[in-house]
Amino acid sequence: MTILVVLWWLFFMTAVGLCVGSFLNVVVYRLPLGLAISKPVWSFCPNCHNRIAWYDNIPVFSFLRLRGRCRNCWQPIAPRYAVVEILTAVTVILLFDAFFIAHVRDGFHGASDLSWRLAEDWPIFLAHIILFTSLLAMSAIDLQFYWVDIRFTHFAAICGVILHTIWTPHHSRAWTRPFDGTAVTTAAAFAAFACVWIVIQLLRRQDARDPLDPQDQPQPDPEIGRARDARTLPVLLPLVLFVALLVTVGADELNRPLMPFAARTTLVLAFLFSVILYEASHVRESDAEIVEAIESEAPDARKRTLAELAALSPGLIAGVAALLLYLRTPDTASVINEWVHWQPLRSDWRPLWGMSTAISGYVIAASIGWFIRILANLVLGKEAFATGDIHMMAAAGCVLGWQVVLIGFMLTCFLAVAAWVALLPFKKTHAIPLGPWLWIGFLTTTVFYKYLVNTQLVNNMTDAANVLIFQTSQATSSQGVS
Repeated sequence: MTILVVLWWLFFMTAVGLCVGSFLNVVVYRLPLGLAISKPVWSFCPNCHNRIAWYDNIPVFSFLRLRGRCRNCWQPIAPRYAVVEILTAVTVILLFDAFFIAHVRDGFHGASDLSWRLAEDWPIFLAHIILFTSLLAMSAIDLQFYWVDIRFTHFAAICGVILHTIWTPHHSRAWTRPFDGTAVTTAAAFAAFACVWIVIQLLRRQDARDPLDPQDQPQPDPEIGRARDARTLPVLLPLVLFVALLVTVGADELNRPLMPFAARTTLVLAFLFSVILYEASHVRESDAEIVEAIESEAPDARKRTLAELAALSPGLIAGVAALLLYLRTPDTASVINEWVHWQPLRSDWRPLWGMSTAISGYVIAASIGWFIRILANLVLGKEAFATGDIHMMAAAGCVLGWQVVLIGFMLTCFLAVAAWVALLPFKKTHAIPLGPWLWIGFLTTTVFYKYLVNTQLVNNMTDAANVLIFQTSQATSSQGVS
């Protein structure tokens, strides 16, 4: 029975990953072209534009059965579609392995039964799947067009808040959660940021064109989706790697380990790194266009950065005011503590505590990103860190926690620089699409979190951050968890 349970969950997670990957292909293809995701509702061939029948649209299987060609026009279809589906399934299995097999993150249920573990912690697992598949789609677009669609990050952040609000069982107290003072500070800052954002959007909408106007969007590669394009990837290698991952994960859960978690995960992450490196190695028109755009906007970069700082100031003021009110009025602090840990229905469910976990992660991670952007732009006098990347960091902080974002960003910088050096013989560009490296940096930090936080460097970094961000709140709060 145990074998059947493990096989069932591996099959289910694989099916989820492949189906989500198939949908991501629709998103990655249509958004840069300015096409609606829901019109038409069916998939079509990128060559002849005929509708693809459901039996020819089964992820990976149909691609292999038709030998990578369209049944209607018999023209080749790029292997990248099948590769994206496999990479999405790999991401889902990596997270499943890390959380429920290897137990690399505190806060998950430790029951011996796999189904029970999933039943207890499905909300936070689903939040991770939504986040990393959204980042994967953003990365695929960013690689080709240097364009980040923040609708992905908004969706992932909203789902993160909702699912964190649901997920507050007793064992989840080991998850990194904010102190009560931090919760009220970040909630006030978030509310102020939201109000400013709404006002800015309303002002922009008054004279903005259609957001899907092709003139406002990156122009697609004329050869997108064509297998004749030399920039496509083979399917068999990632498929074999994925099958090997499934076998080793299943064997580990059945207490018959074939490969340690660290070894199999490192192998898969190294492959993901190589895929990104391969795709980034090709010279595209967008490489020169993004550099030209950055240089043309450089004279006004500092002015725009100061304007951004002014727009952020209401949130900073609101956060500081809320913290001072919390610290200097014990009665107010007591009421806030009760509200944060409010438990309806006499259960372990603390919805406001869960919500504050997501919001504090979002605000602190976004603050880290904005600090880097403002400092870099003012020092260099040109855009050195895009706002889309900040949105990616904020959404990741909402789901993963600000600690993962901080560590993951440092790892991302190392990976991006290593990739830039490796790509020098193939292309010379001063711009790097950071989205793919943020994706793999956050994914690596998530699956290796327990290993990374035990290193001396990360311990020192975390201690310093705790002193700067949480020490005052800890002195006045006895119910929060660090």
